[in-house]
Amino acid sequence: MVQLSLIIGAATFAGLAAAAGTAWKSNIKNVVVLVEENRSYDTILGGLTYNSKLNNFIQLSSSFCNPVNTTNSSQGTICAAESALNVDPQDPNHSISGVNMQLFGTFHPNETLVAKYPTTPGKYQTMNGFVYEHAIAYKTTTSSKLHEVIDYYTPAHIPVMNSLAENFVSFSQWFAAVPGPTNPNRAYLTSGTSAGHGKNDAAFGVYGLTQKSIFQQLSENNITWINYQNSTTGAGLGFNPDADFYAWTKSSGASTTNVKGLNQFYTDAAAGKLPQFTYINPECCSYQSFHPASSISNGEKFVKGIYQALRSSPQWNNTLFILTFDEHGGFADHVPPLVGTLGVPAGDSITYTETAPDGNPITFKFDRLGVRVPTFLISPWVASGAVEGVGSNNGNTYTHTSILNFLSELWNLTPLTPRVSWSSTFEHLILDTPRTNVIANLPNPVEY
Repeated sequence: MVQLSLIIGAATFAGLAAAAGTAWKSNIKNVVVLVEENRSYDTILGGLTYNSKLNNFIQLSSSFCNPVNTTNSSQGTICAAESALNVDPQDPNHSISGVNMQLFGTFHPNETLVAKYPTTPGKYQTMNGFVYEHAIAYKTTTSSKLHEVIDYYTPAHIPVMNSLAENFVSFSQWFAAVPGPTNPNRAYLTSGTSAGHGKNDAAFGVYGLTQKSIFQQLSENNITWINYQNSTTGAGLGFNPDADFYAWTKSSGASTTNVKGLNQFYTDAAAGKLPQFTYINPECCSYQSFHPASSISNGEKFVKGIYQALRSSPQWNNTLFILTFDEHGGFADHVPPLVGTLGVPAGDSITYTETAPDGNPITFKFDRLGVRVPTFLISPWVASGAVEGVGSNNGNTYTHTSILNFLSELWNLTPLTPRVSWSSTFEHLILDTPRTNVIANLPNPVEY
């Protein structure tokens, strides 16, 4: 079978995918989801060149730049360069208020203007505040420090990610669920809402979320699942495995029966005993997760290990591996996310309020998406080197709850929240016939 390299859309992929009917459901028996940490699409994929439809930094007609100060142009600009660091010593701000600054150039966007341009992403969002926000957060105007949030990687820096992109499907329009930090995004990804949580507060470490999660829903429908997690991750670090966000996981006993160490994943994969739904939490935030100060090379080593375990598993021929990042981590991206009354529904009606660095409150309604993040579909059942643009169904937008909506389609589940049912699904990307020439071994990461 000849490998395919193309940009996928609602029309162009129709002849390749099982867009009609339900035949694809019998081909995907195991779904594996790995959620890495805190990198934007343009940071990771900004320098890739294998497909002209990537919509990344290197394909822009002019350099992507941000002012050092959005209110004082005399301080100059910082422009994206292909010199991102293997280890970022600073962790850019990615709170709700910080992301407001990054997207709008202010902590307090004019919500009237946000709503005035619901069908024109970017009309009001400037995407010019990443550098200034970093300057505020770290009280610096040092060029090398400011470059950390806007620079990007080349294929030589990230051979593992580049190989995955060249051999499988990537998304050029996949947005985080929340323009804010890790755990609210992970909650949306696993339950379709964060129940009003807009920061990584204590509730996530004490089984404090009471909404129904995908884990509970799968159990109620007799669909097997395990949340595999690194043994150094836990409530003591403030980052429970995602299944343990939820009160149900503890009260049902699933926190004992269905949350396992990462070593068990490798054992189960080798034995062909992975459940129908596998969810993987990396360690955070020292060496596996890409989250500063995790190195890019160690993050790639971890991803390669997960891929190789799946590729050599007896279950590979019926596996769909979804790799994504929970949020952008404060790193720059040039594509504005959807906003306001375009119809981005919240998971529920609960709002969140925090105090911005200027001392004034910000209330967020969860009606805007977060920044673009790298996302891949990896399977013998997807095309090679393909780039999926805007969604072709439902909300026409890919976001973390697209995974939940896909699972709803796959296993005939009721969407958990309005955000889930709104999100585009991607079953049209599943081929009618599996590829037989799927890469067996990914390249080794590089230290630099």
